[in-house]
Amino acid sequence: MAEVVKLYPAADPDEVLKHAIGVYDSVVVIGWTKDNNMSGRISLNIDTADALLLVELFKTALLSEAVE
Repeated sequence: MAEVVKLYPAADPDEVLKHAIGVYDSVVVIGWTKDNNMSGRISLNIDTADALLLVELFKTALLSEAVE
């Protein structure tokens, strides 16, 4: 994967989401709820297959350390 994935870490998940407003055309959000359950959301303009593709591409970038 040639493209570097940029991570924007912040201590508070709400801050991460706030800084993402207006940046993306479609999104997949995955995280742990306050009661330790995994939860996810996808925007309405993306189908399940494309959401899975985004997750897999991001996983590959993380595993290959193509993130900054």
